[in-house]
Amino acid sequence: MKKYLSLIILILATYIYGINLEPEGYWDIQNISNPKVSPNGEKVLFTKRYIDKINDSFITEIWLMDVDGDNKRLFTDGSNAKWSPDGEKVAFTKTDENDKSQLFLKFLVSDVETKITNSDKAIKDFAWSKKGKFIAYSAFNEYEDDWVVEIPGEIEGEDYNWTKDPTVVTTMHWRADGSGEQESGENHLYLVSSEGGAAAKISSWGLDYQGSLDWLDDNTLVLQGNDNLNDLQSPWKQTAIFTLEVDSKEITKISPKSGVYNSPKPSSDGKIAFLGHPSKDYSYVAFDVYLSDGKQIKKLTKDLSATPRELFWLNEEELAFSIDDHGASKVQSVNISSGVLSEKIANFKEQFYLSSVHNDFLFGTYANAKRPSELAVIKNNKVEKLSSFNEVALGQYELGNTIEINYKAPDGMDVQGWYITPPKFDKSKKYPLILVIHGGPHSMYRNQFNYLWHQFASDGYVVLYTNPRGSTGYGSEFANIIDNDYPGKGDLSDLLAGVDHVTDKGFIDENRMYVQGCSGGGVLTAWVIGHDDRFAAAASLCPVTNWISMVGTTDIPAWTFKWFDVPFWEDPTNWLDRSPIMRTGYIKTPTLFMTGVLDIRTPMPQTEEMYVALKEAGVDTVLVRMNGEWHGTGRRKPTNWFRTYGYLSEWYERYPKQ
Repeated sequence: MKKYLSLIILILATYIYGINLEPEGYWDIQNISNPKVSPNGEKVLFTKRYIDKINDSFITEIWLMDVDGDNKRLFTDGSNAKWSPDGEKVAFTKTDENDKSQLFLKFLVSDVETKITNSDKAIKDFAWSKKGKFIAYSAFNEYEDDWVVEIPGEIEGEDYNWTKDPTVVTTMHWRADGSGEQESGENHLYLVSSEGGAAAKISSWGLDYQGSLDWLDDNTLVLQGNDNLNDLQSPWKQTAIFTLEVDSKEITKISPKSGVYNSPKPSSDGKIAFLGHPSKDYSYVAFDVYLSDGKQIKKLTKDLSATPRELFWLNEEELAFSIDDHGASKVQSVNISSGVLSEKIANFKEQFYLSSVHNDFLFGTYANAKRPSELAVIKNNKVEKLSSFNEVALGQYELGNTIEINYKAPDGMDVQGWYITPPKFDKSKKYPLILVIHGGPHSMYRNQFNYLWHQFASDGYVVLYTNPRGSTGYGSEFANIIDNDYPGKGDLSDLLAGVDHVTDKGFIDENRMYVQGCSGGGVLTAWVIGHDDRFAAAASLCPVTNWISMVGTTDIPAWTFKWFDVPFWEDPTNWLDRSPIMRTGYIKTPTLFMTGVLDIRTPMPQTEEMYVALKEAGVDTVLVRMNGEWHGTGRRKPTNWFRTYGYLSEWYERYPKQ
């Protein structure tokens, strides 16, 4: 009895006093996303992802619960689940026995699951018709390869072990990070009965379907597509809004002639709301909300903090969306008659990601500085959590606190940031600091739980992260100021001013300060140490180091060209001035480089070039080539998250500043 009593006391003490976060706990974290409420408002589908430790992979499942959060249970495996209009069935995509993504249906009452398509092409997206009789879906169609060299001497019927035909590349964008070499073609639309059977093709060549498929009425689809097909422009800058008549197959462009428009959402009475901007000439801009009533187009918003996420009709007069704003993800609504914007929760400073609505209830996921996303609903202007999948795993730990800071850069620019303190923080002591820089560069850090950062804090570091100029969530002007000036003096000064702001508080050991970042953060890490030597060590993950060699090897060449006023063959000056590798001679900071071997967003040669340069320059450096990873160092394989943490923490421990 004494033995069990001691065990109970130990468990209670753990929950009362807490223990420091441990790396091993990462295995247990579950990712919860995309709650979709049923048409009658009684059930909610959601996605749950967790780690398969044995196979070093992530498992994604579709779960079901009652609308109040009770009776959570596994529904099926697969993805992209969508309710039928009557709420009695759920359609979703899943790979079949031939490893092709197909459409499946599951019936709620009978719990029977059936496959309704046998497409020879993988199904990517789909939408139920208004009455649930049909399902429209998209699938890729490859262009014909019209340049094939015939090998003489081939005898029909004979088997040869010949080398596979080469890929003949004629397009600028012929590969994509995360999947590799791409086939050349377009996404076309098809129609199938929700009872199954043969499908009919309803779109043709010349319109590449890109997303947001929905039904305007029983015979009309609304969608986001690309009828420009300009190979020299980024695909996401060619989107427009179209309707497609299913019977006649007639395509009509309904968005303005010039600009970029996406994310259409039809209302029950035939209006179409969408997002867009009237020009394609921008580095970043916050898209506005537009409305088409079939006769005219009206812009409903202006000067938003960022581009809204998916639009939702609350009623015939009101649209809702979540939007990044000064480090938070807020839910706002706009009245389509008056254009008046309002926040569903005033002065909200945490994270709510809206994904479905029913009457006045808004379903999504909620996260804060100490917990990852969980299912939640906003009702009566308050957030109510509907799940606690990570509470048992994280509740045993004492986590550091996250403190918001607001400071000015030397030129007067206002910058927001946060720092995480170690558990049992004592401001009279000195702590090492890690500055973490976000990628993008057009993105936003927020006060949301990050296991790696809290692990560093539990190891005794103060973790600083900020949103320098170029970040989203602060309006278009703040984000776009780095156009043709990235990396530059402005973002550099914003980052270093944040370090100064925290060190001035007196609890930072200035001989043990470190800097790290991935992608755009890797760029700025290399840029920082090329201009400042205050850091004892640095870690540049998946960086761009040489813009000229980057543009010919990345999967986003059109985007890269747009970062500069003129191509490098006309004037290479700015291309070289913005390349961290050209600052090699100024670097004294020991630097670790880490990149996925599969990365084609910021390809491995970018890392290798600067690693070799620092080697030749006599700087202490090491190159970590992360196997099994595309862009990022620990996203695809869970074990690589542990390796990322391990290499970084051991690297920093080597280097107090001399």
